[in-house]
Amino acid sequence: MAWVPDGSGRLFISTMSGKVLVVVNGAVQPTPFISESFNQAYQEGLLGMALDPGFANNHYVYFFAAMPGYRLQIFRYTDVGGVGVDRTILVDGIQAGRLDYDGGGLTFGPDGMLYFGVGSLNAERSADDLTGPQGKIHRVRPDGSVPTDNPFHDGAGPNVDSAWSRGFCNLYGLVFQPGTGRLWANASSPPGLQIFSVSPGDHAGWGQYYNNQPAGYLSPVYAYLPGVFDEYWFTPTGAVRQNGVATFTMMDDYLESYSYRKGTRLTITDVEDPSFNGDFYVTGHPSSTSFTVDQPEPDAVSGGGQLTRRPQGEFSMGGMFYEGPRFPASYLGNYLFTDFRGMLHRIRFAADGSVATEDLIVNHEAGGGFVDVTEGPDGALYILSHYGYILRVVPVPVEQAVVVSPLELSIPEGETKTVLVSLAMPPTVDVWVKVEAHGGNGDLTVVEGASLRFTTDNWSVPQFVTLGAAQDADAEIEHASFTFTPTQAFPAATVQAHTEEDEVPEEPGSDGGMAGDAGSEVDAGTAEDAGAPVDAGMAEDAGTLDDAGTLVDAGDDSDAGTGLDAGTVHDGSTMPDPMENESGGCSAGATALPGVLGWWLLAGLLWKPRRARK
Repeated sequence: MAWVPDGSGRLFISTMSGKVLVVVNGAVQPTPFISESFNQAYQEGLLGMALDPGFANNHYVYFFAAMPGYRLQIFRYTDVGGVGVDRTILVDGIQAGRLDYDGGGLTFGPDGMLYFGVGSLNAERSADDLTGPQGKIHRVRPDGSVPTDNPFHDGAGPNVDSAWSRGFCNLYGLVFQPGTGRLWANASSPPGLQIFSVSPGDHAGWGQYYNNQPAGYLSPVYAYLPGVFDEYWFTPTGAVRQNGVATFTMMDDYLESYSYRKGTRLTITDVEDPSFNGDFYVTGHPSSTSFTVDQPEPDAVSGGGQLTRRPQGEFSMGGMFYEGPRFPASYLGNYLFTDFRGMLHRIRFAADGSVATEDLIVNHEAGGGFVDVTEGPDGALYILSHYGYILRVVPVPVEQAVVVSPLELSIPEGETKTVLVSLAMPPTVDVWVKVEAHGGNGDLTVVEGASLRFTTDNWSVPQFVTLGAAQDADAEIEHASFTFTPTQAFPAATVQAHTEEDEVPEEPGSDGGMAGDAGSEVDAGTAEDAGAPVDAGMAEDAGTLDDAGTLVDAGDDSDAGTGLDAGTVHDGSTMPDPMENESGGCSAGATALPGVLGWWLLAGLLWKPRRARK
């Protein structure tokens, strides 16, 4: 999935069949963006998609595909009037042998280069071999040419010059972590699933190592076993607690403790001293057969008992870092990734950047087919299923509110920007939201959408407000506040905006008011729930999902082909459940989208609202 960054509200969905569908307000448009032709019986099809960072100017969209003739290819289309034209091949000739374990991750880096992941190609070739493309992350310029500063570049030598890192089985979900410049890669293999934070030249060790990489190799930041309900017994004296840290020693060495990476959530049961029992996150590994967890209890020694790790999926897929305003502040910077089994994972980080906790925040196992997750313009999470539907996931609100995104805007002179507006929960009566500008000397105005109406049918459907910046002759940056005031007794929301001037300030006398962007005073509104308790993600059993029964037709995919009437879907999240419990765990709700976002079925894609909670 990819949201088109032009304010149009378009969501591009690439399909294995070769069509790229265009979704607007939950409705699939009749004309696809592109229509390639593939034979899926031979596992041909679109694997990855990325929009150019300069899309606003060049309108480029890039694709990674498994092509006829057992080869992989990267090509580009140009968006003209909503349709892709001018197909341009950028990378060709990657011979796959067999189209299996192809990879498919595709993304742009902060250096403006295009990164893509080629899988092990059914393990027919070595991921260690620099003379072949398999099992590697590659780096090329947007035109497909190879930068000479790639770590294995040897010009006329035998290496594949585009190789940037190596030693992976099957690569999905390539995404750069904001602020670090590090590339995160989801790599899946039959022995297990691994999440890596990758630097140039790294070697992840496939197929010699899995989760036991020695010095000189890249270890995963997180890993889990595919489809396993894992149990492991402790030794008779294998529970020792000292200074608030409990160390557990496992019975034998058939599975090293490193299989439970830092941040892994485990359930400890049946230890003779019951104070050792409970749900905890792994904090360290004193040895290959022991691990530690935080337990703020008195020092003690005991033994027996076991650990349990519940199934966490079967194939890691797309990932993202959350940066929006809709979820609590504790979600900012978190890494979220999908697993094909039907799970959305959440990783939170410790102060040193390591994994602190890992939890399931949406669990539709088994058969959810989750392949990608992205943040929408409204700050909600959108999860794409292989089986033809999209889930929209938002926090369960504590109280009614006007939800506005983004909260800060920079508007070029003579241009406009859009703001998305909705309500946090269904209203008891119709709510009108009035939008007014304050300040800006008349240069910043509401162009369209100054009065919005929300009902019990459309309360969660984002409505657009267009804000504009006038063209003027001076070089002064203007600032304005836009208030979004409801007619009912709940708080207004505020968007801060400033102009981007196209005039050059006169030299040398700089205007004292020009030294900095006065907009820096703005409260980014970092999270509308910033006052809520910090989400520790503690001890909530993601498997106890109470979603299926709360939504009419929530689990009935069999009727997906009948074109359900959007009005027949009831809102499964009308209960104002608290967003966070006493331990700080956050409930996530996939709202039943009423009206035009209720149920849509066209061209094989169903926008499917569900309630999802821990």
